[in-house]
This record gives sequence, structure tokens and C-alpha cells, in this order.
Amino acid sequence: MKYLQALIESCILVYLKCQWVGFDHMLIFKESILILRQIRIYKKMKETPYQLSYYTIFSDSVNSKKDSVLFSTRSSESFLVSRKIRRLLEENEIDHLPDRIKKTLIDKKVLVKADENELLTIAKENQEASTEKNTVLYEVIQPSANCQLGCDYCGQDHRKVNISSKLYHKIVERIRAKAAKKKYQKLSIGWFGGEPLMSLRQIRELTAHFQALAREFGMEYGAKIVTNGLSLKEAIFLELVKDLKVDEIEITLDGTATFHDHRRHLKNGGKSFEIIFNNLLTIVNRPDFEELGCSLSVRCNVDKRNWEGVSPLIQHLAAHGLHKKLAYFYPIGVYSWGGNEAHKKSLTKEEFAAQEIDWLIEMIEAGFSPQILPNRQKQVCIVVSDSSEMYDAYGNIFNCTEVSYTDHYKDTAFVLGNLHKDHQDFSANRPLSDWNQTILTDRFPCHTCKMLPVCGGGCPKAWYEDMRACPSAKFNIKERLALAYVASMVEDKSFFSNLENIEEEVTPEMS
Repeated sequence: MKYLQALIESCILVYLKCQWVGFDHMLIFKESILILRQIRIYKKMKETPYQLSYYTIFSDSVNSKKDSVLFSTRSSESFLVSRKIRRLLEENEIDHLPDRIKKTLIDKKVLVKADENELLTIAKENQEASTEKNTVLYEVIQPSANCQLGCDYCGQDHRKVNISSKLYHKIVERIRAKAAKKKYQKLSIGWFGGEPLMSLRQIRELTAHFQALAREFGMEYGAKIVTNGLSLKEAIFLELVKDLKVDEIEITLDGTATFHDHRRHLKNGGKSFEIIFNNLLTIVNRPDFEELGCSLSVRCNVDKRNWEGVSPLIQHLAAHGLHKKLAYFYPIGVYSWGGNEAHKKSLTKEEFAAQEIDWLIEMIEAGFSPQILPNRQKQVCIVVSDSSEMYDAYGNIFNCTEVSYTDHYKDTAFVLGNLHKDHQDFSANRPLSDWNQTILTDRFPCHTCKMLPVCGGGCPKAWYEDMRACPSAKFNIKERLALAYVASMVEDKSFFSNLENIEEEVTPEMS
């Protein structure tokens, strides 16, 4: 339809110009050529069964040959294409592409069937990935409502409450009921907080129950933990990995000590950076660290007050060899938690995106292997899942990980029930679970965004609370594509391995 629209607009333009300047023969000739070209494009579009996917993005020229990087957000695949091939794609001259190139681009979702409703396909794929095609039963446990830190942007209300052993059986039975309804390949537990390591005994005891449940239903078992890192001593790390089968650990450092300690201090005002960093160093410097197979990552929460601390942190991590040890390091903007409006202290999406390119360059120069281009995101969070839930230390059940330990969401639909009560009182309504249907409508801008396949629409709750949930990549994707090209030119291509060169093999007619 876009080519037909262009044709109509061109005809109108010729008519108006003739009205304004008279019937200038040269003008009519030039404009007629334009119209004929549009007719040719539209005719080709009607004749060929394939066309360029709406969900493709071209970079600006990246070299002296005027090549561009083409990125498909549907497949997360990228290609270096010549100016000529780019023109063939944009003008829908698909038949002039060599069969080899055409097949590759069809396989990678760069070319799609002309009659395909891509938005509907994406929403359907996302929905299926969260429901019938989901093979991992993922549950989140918040064993403690407490935390040693008093982060000034945290919206949680921390109390000295740990999950009661009286709730173990009820949690296990609720998960067992899900495993009995559907065949899952893996049971995955996410330990979250508060600070989960303040309930290490409960983690040990619950893990034994979960491992037994996984064996009962023939599932693999694995876990991950998000921790502030204060209690992550070497012995605890080894227990988590070897005995409790935790294979992913994420900790947070909000810049170097000067920045971090100003915002992620102990509740008594004490400093935390050196304790956390030394714990981290002790772990990664173990000679068997890689053999243990645990993915260790560092997150950096960023707002207007500490964005200048990201670059020093990158250098600090690299200086201690962590660029070779961490699975990944990533800065992320601070957002509202529990209605505390922390997002108002953040950089704008555009400001963050601009800084992020500098940070990516610095990471590459320091020897990190950052993810430059985003991956396809079919399941945005547990909200869209038909099975995943979160259980807090009070026995509350949620289908969102960002609504616990705060009065802001108390007595809202996000609280599905409480394990201390009869299960008949539990709500069958899962708020925002229709997200993959919502993105088909014009309620939010996701339905027209080329980045939809790689973000899934972002946080549904944020959109409903009038906060843009767009990923930073939306605002710097062309710079990322150019950076990906430059990165692919260096000797070590491990951080960007899917840049395929689409050679300029066009038919003689177009050469």
C-alpha cells in the first residue's frame, strides 16, 4: 500500500504543479518519469510473492563504497549490503536479486510474503512463546522482605520478615499443579528480593523441595539470583552454584565507589562498594571459576546523578580483569518502583541512548564483549505468561515482579491471592496478560514501531502508568548498526558474529 500511496501522491503533485506554473513540458516530463517509476514499483509488488519486511532497518553508509548494515528486528540478523542491493530491496525489485541472496533474506525474515500481516504474526509468535510453546516453568521467589541497603531510588518497604516454612508446601503444590497440566522440560527458579541472601536457609530448604519436584516430573532444574552482592562471600557462592544449582548471578554497582556509595549505601549510611567489589574479585579470581559454569553479570542503574560514573566503572572493571570474566555488564535507566516516581530523576530516553553509544565504544576498547544489537524478545516478562508467578515472604502471589513490598499495589488486581488463605479466594484474572493482544491496537505506539520484535513492547505496567517503556536501542539503533560494522572489522569478532556480507551479485539487467 505504501507504493500505491506514493503513486497517488505523485499524480497529485504533478497536477498541482501544472496548476501553479502552467504546462511546462520539461516539468511534465520529469514528473511523469517519477510516476512511471512508482507504477513499476507497485506492479512489481503485486507480481512478486515477497517484499521487504516492515521490520527492517538500514544504517547510514558505513564505508567509502556506500554500503549499509541491514538489520532485521524479526530475526535479529544483520547483513552488510551494497547500495545497489539496498535500492533493489527498497524499491521491491526482488526478482533481480540472485537466488542465493533471496533465499537467505527469506530465511532471515528480511523478505516476507507480500500478503503477510507481520504485526499479527509477531503478536502470535510472542503469545505462543509465553504459553503453549513455552517449555520452561519459571517461578520467582522472594524469600526475604528485608535488605541491608537503603538505595534512595528503591520503592520497596523492607521489613525483617522471611518466608515461613509453613508456606513451603503450598508453594510446591501450586507449582506441582502446573507441572501436572503440561509437559515442561525445565523448572527454573528466580531468587529475588528484598535481598534473597538474607534468607539463605529458606533458599536451601526450598531448593530441596524444588529439585525433588523437578525429578518427579522429569524436568531439569536450574536457578538464578539477583543479589546486592554484600553477602556473596566465596563459600556462599560455591554453595549456590554447586549445591543449590544457581547458574546465573546478577549484582548491581552504580558506578565506582564515589557514585555507588552515595546511593546504594547501607541502611545506617555505611559504604557498600568495596565489600561488594572484593566479593566479586574473590569469586572471579578462583582458578576454577570458568569450570563452575556460573554466569556472573553486573548491572548499573543510571540516572542524572550518576551517569558520569559509568565510564570510570567500565575502566575499573577492566583494570581488574573483569572484562574477561563477566557474562555481561549493562547500564540501565532508573525507573519508577512502587509509585516512587524515581524515573523523574533519570535521563530521558534520548539522553540515555546517546550516552549508551559512548559506553558501548568504551567497553569494546576496554576488551568487553557487549551486545551491540538487540535479540528477538518474544516473552517480555512473566506478566504475559500463563503459568509464571512470584511469591513474596508474606505469601502473596503476583504475576508481576515489580509490585511487591509496597503499599502502592496493595489490594490491587496484581495481588492474585495469598497462600495463607484458601485457594478458592485466589483470582483467576491475571492483569495485563492480554498484552500481546493490546499491542495489536493503537492504544500504545508499539503497533507501528519497527523495534517491536526486539522489545516485545517493553514493560506493560509502565505503559499503563503513562511511562514510555521503549528500549534505548530504539533511539540509537542506527548508531548501533554503524558500531556493529566497525566492531566486525577488528580481528576478534566474537562479540558480533552474525554480520554476513551480501555480495553484489545482481542480474545483468540491473548492473
